[in-house]
Amino acid sequence: MSSSTVAHGTHGPENDVEFEEEPARGGATTARLGALVPLVLGVAGAVVAFGLGIGSLSDPGAGLWPFAISLAMVAASVIALLRAKQDDDVEAFDGGVLPVALSVASLLVYAGLLPVIGFEIPTVLLLVFWIRVLGKEGWRPAVTVAVVATVAVYALFVLVFAVPIPHLF
Repeated sequence: MSSSTVAHGTHGPENDVEFEEEPARGGATTARLGALVPLVLGVAGAVVAFGLGIGSLSDPGAGLWPFAISLAMVAASVIALLRAKQDDDVEAFDGGVLPVALSVASLLVYAGLLPVIGFEIPTVLLLVFWIRVLGKEGWRPAVTVAVVATVAVYALFVLVFAVPIPHLF
């Protein structure tokens, strides 16, 4: 604060300084849990990607890049797991975990619906959920962005690149 603020006792929004509270520390157990979750997801992703067919670098299968990303995720998780005991700068889990859990759960539902009813409806629903519920935006922007983005992705991948994804139209 300026000396005039202290001397005159004036307080206003321009004179108040806010400090963020330090987040609670989680410790080694939190660090291990934070490494185990992506490790399990990476292994599951690698298994699913392998099932799609990896192919080779000269003739890649549908699962090549998801497999590579899953392996990178597993490697990073193993490193984090090995370093968890020394990692003392880990935040404790709090309410911020809920949006992440909802995002992962919604992606799992999306992945389950995709082969059953196609690309279009699950994609619009997923985007509306993310924008409206997780992003706390209004219905109009959520629906508009979801529909426009779905049409754009459909046009690019299905019509332009002829990617064989399950779709209704």
